[in-house]
Amino acid sequence: MIGSILLAVQGCSRQEAGPAIAFPSDAQIHKALQTQFAQDPANEAARQLVRTLAGERGALRYQVRQVIYRQGAFETRYDAALHLGQPGATSLQALYGTMIPQAERDKLPAQDLAGYEAWLQQHLAGLDKTDAPQAQALRATLQVLGECYRNAAEGSEVVVMQQLAALLSPERSGWFAEKLPAAGASVRCLPV
Repeated sequence: MIGSILLAVQGCSRQEAGPAIAFPSDAQIHKALQTQFAQDPANEAARQLVRTLAGERGALRYQVRQVIYRQGAFETRYDAALHLGQPGATSLQALYGTMIPQAERDKLPAQDLAGYEAWLQQHLAGLDKTDAPQAQALRATLQVLGECYRNAAEGSEVVVMQQLAALLSPERSGWFAEKLPAAGASVRCLPV
């Protein structure tokens, strides 16, 4: 009787389960996502926005939340964050400068954050009379951006997108990342 129980238990040993699954490390996932972001031509506007908001010494970083094995590939769920290479107020100034037409920007007495914000507030007042929905969208964008960046210190991270997904597949040189649609994905701290 003990012998048959021992045989039954041995039949359930992990040794017979097959080879262990080798999950990619967070560093490997980060590298694959960076490569995908850098090489996809559709991301050019996003790369420019990252340079504007993060600064020349800043970068887009990925915070891995979950990795799921799916028949030879790995579904990765992650957030994207900007590592600021400049103070957040400098990021706002750079972004707001791009939101103002060059001819109007040249007329401003001060080419700084306060001057840009004053112009945008005047522009909002005009939009309230001519295009209320656009004014409301711009007002909400300015409020969110101010909350995210105004007091952010150089070196801090600002989460810009949450609950993203990608499929990682092994390739000869490492890992290949392919973006997946993510039902719960949300955008934060970016202009809309």
